[in-house]
Amino acid sequence: MSSINHWRCYRLGKEYPDVKKRAKDTLGKYFEDPKVMKFNDVEKTVRFKTELLIPAKRTSRSQIMLLFSNPHPHSIQQGMFLSPSSNKRKSSIWKVMRDAGWFPSCTEDYGSERLREMFLRVEYPGPFEFLFCCYYAFPTTMPEQIRGIFGDEFFDEVIKEKARKEFARRTEDTHVAVIVTFNKSIFNLITNSKIPVYIERLKGGNVVSDWCRNGEKKIPVFLTYPTGWRYHKKSEKLRVKNLKLVKDDILKYVK
Repeated sequence: MSSINHWRCYRLGKEYPDVKKRAKDTLGKYFEDPKVMKFNDVEKTVRFKTELLIPAKRTSRSQIMLLFSNPHPHSIQQGMFLSPSSNKRKSSIWKVMRDAGWFPSCTEDYGSERLREMFLRVEYPGPFEFLFCCYYAFPTTMPEQIRGIFGDEFFDEVIKEKARKEFARRTEDTHVAVIVTFNKSIFNLITNSKIPVYIERLKGGNVVSDWCRNGEKKIPVFLTYPTGWRYHKKSEKLRVKNLKLVKDDILKYVK
């Protein structure tokens, strides 16, 4: 069975006890799972699992990076991005992407293990080959919790800088032709844009895009609704509509 989860480590200093306490208070049951993270009081380190899915083989299709903010601990436990929640509720993104023509219909019915193998082996039809990636490596239930756990100094000087370098290297070392992100803050980090609000633009039928400013490659970046966005009575239809528009635009950039 293939794995997309990988161990990483942050070495802490004087901030170690406070980081450990905040992690315990913030993450609860996930803090207690040694398969998700391990704090070492002697070495003052935290080892944790992150996730990255790069297809095990190349195809002739254009490679699209689906860029998320950071891993969710429950998905780490299940071994696949966007796994069902602890109450077995499936992420709506699978149905939305299916209805928008990105993923085949079977993705909504498959479990985490089958989805992982399908995307690793590129066993699906369509014009794209998908790479699943997180900008930040540390797993939390909400992306803003990373700064809250580690504090401003460690986040800005260590975590943010590591993320920037790793993302730039990944875009250079892979065959990514287009990036699609579901998080405004991440979009603003990797492009020259400083978008304060964008949901109304998407509702109005607009496509939000810019060029990636990391590395030498000229890669278009698209911003769509957050994966769990549901703050409208027609939220699912709006998400599908935007992703259809994004897909049409992407096909202008790639063969």
